[in-house]
Amino acid sequence: PAVKKIASPRAAAFSIIGLYLYTKTKPHILFAKLLEKLARQQIVKYSENAREDWLWFEDSLTYSNSKLSESLFFAYLATKKKSYLAAAEKSLDFLIDIAFEKGYFSPIGQNGWYSRSGKRAHFDQQPEDASSMVQTLLLAWKTTRKERYHKLALNTFQWFLGKNHLNQMVYDESTGGCYDGLGQQTLNLNQGAESPISYLLARL
Repeated sequence: PAVKKIASPRAAAFSIIGLYLYTKTKPHILFAKLLEKLARQQIVKYSENAREDWLWFEDSLTYSNSKLSESLFFAYLATKKKSYLAAAEKSLDFLIDIAFEKGYFSPIGQNGWYSRSGKRAHFDQQPEDASSMVQTLLLAWKTTRKERYHKLALNTFQWFLGKNHLNQMVYDESTGGCYDGLGQQTLNLNQGAESPISYLLARL
């Protein structure tokens, strides 16, 4: 019941993904209708906020951004509505243009995010953002068969293995864990539960 009240594009995105995966296993007409309701909601948010220089659902980029685009790829797979696929690709391509620098993945930093009217933060970078981008790019590749998305997914995964601005491994081979992120000059050596889960999701 709480899903029906969701207004946040990010919360709607996670709900769409969950509803899609659930209904693929157990078809459910009410859940399918709820998925489409949330997808229409995403399209409205995109239409309200997107401009030629800002093809996004909100006025800012924060965490797990690619999940918003990913939700519309899933909405397209569920409904075959081309408007969902078009918005999914345009928003993902916009995010790609921002998040890849000097040949490697550089997610939006949590120390300030990136608002439409401001400058993007580069630090601190978090494993959940790399993991989300891997998942989204692979879905984009499987949906469109555009090889560019597959190559970028592999590139993004390398963020965990040292292809980042510090040239440092974020995955910890000695423990099987994962560090909590990248600062401007140092690794965050904490290994919270979210970080190895993010790594494993991307690896899988």
